[in-house]
Parts: sequence; C-alpha cells; structure tokens
Amino acid sequence: MRKRKSELIARILDDCREFHAMGGLDDDGLREAEHVCIRPPEPLTREDIRAIRDQSTYTVYTLARMFNIPARRLRRWEQGLGREPHGMELRLLRMVRDFGVKTVFPLRGG
Repeated sequence: MRKRKSELIARILDDCREFHAMGGLDDDGLREAEHVCIRPPEPLTREDIRAIRDQSTYTVYTLARMFNIPARRLRRWEQGLGREPHGMELRLLRMVRDFGVKTVFPLRGG
C-alpha cells in the first residue's frame, strides 16, 4: 500500500510540474504542491544519531535540550532502544546531520 501511495503522489507532482511549465500553475502553486507531496525522510540508524552528537561539541544533555527532548530519549536513540525518532524529531535530526548544529541552532546575540 505504501509503495502505491508514493507512486501516485509522484505522478501527481509530475503533472503539477508539467502544468506549471505550460503556464497553468504559478510558482506559489507549484511550491505548495511540492510541499504537500513531500516524502517522509528516511529513518536514521543509531550510528547516524551518535555521529550527529559526535560532530557537535555538545553533551547529550545540551543537545537534547536543543531538540527539546529528554536526554534519556536521545541516549536511547543512540543505543537503538525504544521507538525511533519520527516526524519533526527526525526532520530536525536530519537537518542537523546535513547542515550542522550551529547552522540549525545559531547562537543568539552578537
């Protein structure tokens, strides 16, 4: 079922892009269609999550506070225990992995 649903969404998005190329859909409409059709991110392994913390210089407590989660949850993810991160937690972890902690969480002040 999941595969069929993602194939249908991909076809709809391709149709929206063609419709945009013909002038039937403006840029904002195409952006909104792409946003609605965005695919969920691939899950991270426990090694990936550990590497995120290792690439930063922060402790597990500081990083957990940045993510607004308990430190215990972050440690359990690193150990592969409990439920895996999903939803916004997973998106935020992937952003930090791809762009770095200091880009996603810039220091305040000057």
